[in-house]
Amino acid sequence: MPHAAPAGLSPAVISVPAVAERANNDHLAWSSTRKLNWEDFRANPEDNNPHHALTAANLAVDAKCKNNKFYYEVKCVFLPGESWSKNKKSEKLLAHEQLHFDLTEVHARQLRKQLKEINNSCDNMKSQLNTTVGAAFKTWKAEQDQFDKHSRHGLDAEVQQVWAAQIEQRLLELEAYQ
Repeated sequence: MPHAAPAGLSPAVISVPAVAERANNDHLAWSSTRKLNWEDFRANPEDNNPHHALTAANLAVDAKCKNNKFYYEVKCVFLPGESWSKNKKSEKLLAHEQLHFDLTEVHARQLRKQLKEINNSCDNMKSQLNTTVGAAFKTWKAEQDQFDKHSRHGLDAEVQQVWAAQIEQRLLELEAYQ
């Protein structure tokens, strides 16, 4: 049940245990204590891309029914093999890319909250799950695009700082869904 991936981000997939089973060097789970560094960006830059970096982040959703109970797991992951930078010296650019990853974690927490609120019975779960997850991915993509547009891809330091504070506040507000 794949959903369309946000532009510039890797495909998002529902019920893909393989994402969870990847070796640690294939993805990095979001962590409040471990920030991205330029060594994490391992893909070759896209020469024809006008941007200076690309963060491939994903909401990996695994959902299933067992004994008529609904179980789910939502992970926010960074994909080093799909992420790249043309300028691995810029701390400002790295901070911008970290905010993309942090914003993905905000949306992972929001999705965990929404899935927790779904009736845990498996009746009609597939359509309800597809609707909920589809809407979550659409919202996530739109906000990633909005962040880039408003911050001018990190060039507007003042606007980016406002976004950074808002993202941090939202992470705190959704801490119960970490």
